[in-house]
Amino acid sequence: FLSYEFTSTSQSSGINAEYGQLPLWVIKDFGSRRPYSFLQYSYYQIGDLLSAYEAALVNYKYNQDSEMMKGNVDFYGKKVTDRSSMIPHEPLQSVDEFKVGVTAYNNMDYTLATQHLNSSLNLYIEEIKNCKILCAVGYDEFEGKKLPDLNDTNTFQDQFVKLYHKVMECRYRCIGRFEKKVDYLSEDFLPSLLNYLQFSAFQTNDLVFAYQLAATYLTLNPGDQTMTKNLKFFTSRLEDTPGVLTTLCGLIEENALDMEVLSAIVGKKEMRKRLKDKQNYVLGDMGLVSELNPDKNVLWRNSY
Repeated sequence: FLSYEFTSTSQSSGINAEYGQLPLWVIKDFGSRRPYSFLQYSYYQIGDLLSAYEAALVNYKYNQDSEMMKGNVDFYGKKVTDRSSMIPHEPLQSVDEFKVGVTAYNNMDYTLATQHLNSSLNLYIEEIKNCKILCAVGYDEFEGKKLPDLNDTNTFQDQFVKLYHKVMECRYRCIGRFEKKVDYLSEDFLPSLLNYLQFSAFQTNDLVFAYQLAATYLTLNPGDQTMTKNLKFFTSRLEDTPGVLTTLCGLIEENALDMEVLSAIVGKKEMRKRLKDKQNYVLGDMGLVSELNPDKNVLWRNSY
């Protein structure tokens, strides 16, 4: 009944200096947590069902469409009755921290909410940067595959143009990987995160951080009246105007530039279509929701 997935090491490789000269197939396998498939099967063979269960859970988290791993998880779940000693094998990701933070927020535990939502924001920045690094070396993390082969083009110029196009689309899709994992949001992931966090910071009396978050939110949705009022409220309570969140604002500007370049390649009409249809692309985090889709619904926000 129990099984694992095998990956051949004979696949063609692309080299990534940033990731220690690893072939792209290795990056892909570790990205999908395939080694945990081998681990869970090995633990099962030596009779360590608890460790097998832990490994299977990690693999299944990243492979929700795997009927095989779902069956293994169900099998271990019935066999392992004492789960008190189970340990997490990986650090939380941005979306994981976001969900924990939102739960604390809904329970009005704003100190805990701020802790987890702030961690989510820092991880978001790191994960976006790493995703774009992979794009530069030819691996699309959103799609989970290498960029298309360019050998079908006739000239070097054709190859360069096609590669540039694919890399820009890949960089653009890095944003969409977050929306795939949270299905209850009525606006995009980053604005939602900033919204929850700015109110939590306000509730814990960190007005400087709340101001910075509200100001950053408005770079994404500049026409939002509620957040504009919130920013004015924070300003009235502070003696000096705080500085911006430099790293995050820099990433938002970079994302906006990526969108402008891709828009020039495929045309604004196609970009609007992708926004409307959500075809693995998310424009909200690019700060162009108001321009391209002014009627988009937004999450209810607290005002003061």
